[in-house]
Amino acid sequence: MFRLAATFLLVLFLTACGHTGLEHAKMIEAVKNNDFESAEKIAANEDFYTDKPSLLVRYVELGSLHYLKGEYYQALQNFDKAHKLSKELYTKSVSKSVAAQVVGDGVVPYAGEKYELSLLRFYQSITHYRLYEQGFYESYTVNDKETGTEKVIEQKKLSESEKRLHYNAARASILDWNSLLTAYTNETDDKKVFKQDMLAKTYGAEIHDIYGSGGDKQIARQLYKDAQRLLTSVYADYEAYTGEKKEKLSKYAEHKGKDLFAAAPKKENVKFVLKAGIITPKIAEKIEFYIPLAAFLVAGSKKDTKDCLGMILPGQKISFEIPAIQKPEKIKDYKIIVKDRNGKILTEKNMVLTAPVSETAYREFQRQRGGLIAKKGARLTTKYVTAIITACAIYKHNDFSSWLAAYAMFAAEAKLIEASEYADIRYWGLLPHAVFQQSAALKPGNYTGEIHSDGTLLKTFTFTVPKSRPALIDLNLPNG
Repeated sequence: MFRLAATFLLVLFLTACGHTGLEHAKMIEAVKNNDFESAEKIAANEDFYTDKPSLLVRYVELGSLHYLKGEYYQALQNFDKAHKLSKELYTKSVSKSVAAQVVGDGVVPYAGEKYELSLLRFYQSITHYRLYEQGFYESYTVNDKETGTEKVIEQKKLSESEKRLHYNAARASILDWNSLLTAYTNETDDKKVFKQDMLAKTYGAEIHDIYGSGGDKQIARQLYKDAQRLLTSVYADYEAYTGEKKEKLSKYAEHKGKDLFAAAPKKENVKFVLKAGIITPKIAEKIEFYIPLAAFLVAGSKKDTKDCLGMILPGQKISFEIPAIQKPEKIKDYKIIVKDRNGKILTEKNMVLTAPVSETAYREFQRQRGGLIAKKGARLTTKYVTAIITACAIYKHNDFSSWLAAYAMFAAEAKLIEASEYADIRYWGLLPHAVFQQSAALKPGNYTGEIHSDGTLLKTFTFTVPKSRPALIDLNLPNG
């Protein structure tokens, strides 16, 4: 009984540690409804992924939340923390920790899915560029631990050299992104494993084009060629790239490759990036199967043990959860319209899908599903076998009360085992459903832009095209 009680306490403790971030879905829903005040309150809660194993999720979600609010300095601080932590976790390969063999996977440090770590580089790059463009760090408040009060950090205007650091960092993040994907490619020959990212090619090419040296333009040209190659290889069977979307991206990459060396005023100096919707959520999928009789063949030859097994085993199921993503909704089509100050339409273009994020995530979990079931099934079979054999050790032949005690012990341990094997559904929930790009050639000046989908106006915005550099217009439609 002491052993059972000890097991019960251990599982309860570790399970409690794993079940953090219960407000995650509420925070995401608040963002979808443009209720950032509620989203911030939820994220500030001490239950929102503040446990050490879940810090990576906390950092990327806080980074995304600040980013969507235009608080780029705070966003970058969190993205950089996530980047540093993810490299440490990736190096340590902690996903095989001993703790996960005792209880559910949710208690081990979350190291991030490969597609999440890839997109982290994208967000670092675009946040650096936004800081370069706006030229200041926003004012914000922090908690002063010494006084227990809030302290206001005033807005800081950036010097030209400080802005240049962010400008260079936007490009450095692209180089780091390429190194990460190269590492993924070198790890395995399995063509189904995520290891190449279309967005790294198309967005990376834009950053190299903005940087503008002859060498950067040559790199950008190669990246657009790589994008066309990925479209017919890695992304060849993506549902998102059936029909017009595939053709649009192919023509876009071909056109952009040619535009790299175009001269003004035809040079497309305005780069649009649209992040639409919210990624399909990670959920728990319940798996059940009967305990295989073969697992008990090594239980021993004692008659009492065999009799007990014969009474307990029939009909007993193994039940556990694995993380899963449901098939995502179809990606919408979007159109951008640019008008001058008098309302005259200057350009009207279809946005080009360059990152079907939800489908990428869905395909990754479909690929992993069989392995997850096999790994957890084997682990739980061992646990259940141990539980039944341990319970049957107290059974005595023709002693009904001892059988009841044995069954009660097994039933109690079975419930604990099932409770411990919850799915690890931690994930980066504020990633977009999809990312789109487009570009245009515009004279320096002020403009109004519109995003439409299926004939409906979704967003109106203003922007300025400076004389000295290209403009990167960053658009977000989490409820799009």
